[in-house]
Amino acid sequence: MTVVDIPELVVDGRPVPTEDSLTVVNPATGTPLGTCPVATPELLERAVSAAVRAGTAWAGDPTARTDALRAMADVITENRDRLARSLSLETGVPLRDTTLEAAGAAAFAHYRASTPPPVDRIHDDTRQRVSVHRARIGVVGAIIPWNAPLLISTEKISTAFAAGNTVVVKPSPLAPLTTLLLGSLLAEHLPPGVLTVLPGGDSLGRALVAHPGVGMISFTGSTEAGRAIMAAAADRLKRLSLELGGNDAAIVLPDVDVRKVARKVFQGAFYRGGQVCAAIKRLYVHADVFESFTAALAEQAQATVVGDPFDDAVTMGPISNRPQFERVRELVASAVRDGGILRAGEQAGDGPGYFHRPTLITGLRADHKLVAGEQFGPVLPVLPFKDIEEAVRAANDTDYGLGGSVWTSDITLGESVAVRLDAGSVWVNRHGVVSPEVPFGGAKQSGVGRANGSPGIDQYSELKTVSISLPSTRT
Repeated sequence: MTVVDIPELVVDGRPVPTEDSLTVVNPATGTPLGTCPVATPELLERAVSAAVRAGTAWAGDPTARTDALRAMADVITENRDRLARSLSLETGVPLRDTTLEAAGAAAFAHYRASTPPPVDRIHDDTRQRVSVHRARIGVVGAIIPWNAPLLISTEKISTAFAAGNTVVVKPSPLAPLTTLLLGSLLAEHLPPGVLTVLPGGDSLGRALVAHPGVGMISFTGSTEAGRAIMAAAADRLKRLSLELGGNDAAIVLPDVDVRKVARKVFQGAFYRGGQVCAAIKRLYVHADVFESFTAALAEQAQATVVGDPFDDAVTMGPISNRPQFERVRELVASAVRDGGILRAGEQAGDGPGYFHRPTLITGLRADHKLVAGEQFGPVLPVLPFKDIEEAVRAANDTDYGLGGSVWTSDITLGESVAVRLDAGSVWVNRHGVVSPEVPFGGAKQSGVGRANGSPGIDQYSELKTVSISLPSTRT
């Protein structure tokens, strides 16, 4: 079944046929879902040139940009079911969750429409007036991952628009269809050249990063790819927003209500099959409750219904693509070979589609790759600790720093532990909660800059200080 019939791309407001196409696979069946066009280097050149031409008028008309952002929120809301269905077909995420993603995307666009970039007044007195304005960067190249393409596309596009920029979007070749659909739905509400969606592989991404007409790259994806983008962007000192890999640790203290907290921790680790940048990826549980807590997690795993994302009874769909499916299976096999104990789940899945049950593993060393790296799938290593100092050291013993959480009945204690974790976001008694007005991004090798809130606007802007000397009032 084809999700979106887009036989040609749209560049500078005109349909453009292409010779090459890529096949998108339905992860629930492992069979082709449809095809979409692939952009050529020539189309990228045309898209960037159009974005540059459109930029001055676009930046100079904040009312038009606000209207476009409101239209974006309305378009996503009005087409919620269509967008959610497209997401579920190409990512395998259950329909209930992709419907929430569509609602979240609309909320991001609405937030940017209702929160224009501020002008900061530093001094305003009889001697001087000093203010800081947000000016456009120019053309933003937005590179989108496969796991939540609608939400992440909307966040990047809406923030770039609010700051006065034009955008060229490159979706993942593993899940390009929903982003293409979004672009086609928005086309009638935008001037030509302001937004272009160009599907393609790594070579197109490299060309976008290197293009001299692109002033900023906003990328969400792996740390390895982020390093490559930084290196490629260094020659022209391009502005960067990089939301990269994470290895979020959750610390469970011994005073928790075991069954209640286990349900929440399980959700934090396995929501959308663990294919979330800020999912719990390592779990540290105090030795006093380690066995009971692990058993409660195992009950949650066993109760999870894995299957067709369009089945209302299903709570977890497949892993979103074959490369990630194979990687997760190998991580589990490696953990078992190295002495890990399966407390729930499977060592390998069978049948069509990329299905993998939620898997809990204990007995691993801290340096095992399942603990030290990012699995990005429905597998969670669970490790015991004896005191808070040990837990904090273990949680911080990583090159990553995207998120973390602390679980306790003592809020004061929880906050005191939270501020010691080396991460861009730390939650107490919840995990992975993200909203448009709250800054989000990573420390260490989990990223550069922040999305969302006022720091997000600053990331997509050139800060311009205007300093005025006022005439003396002395006589």
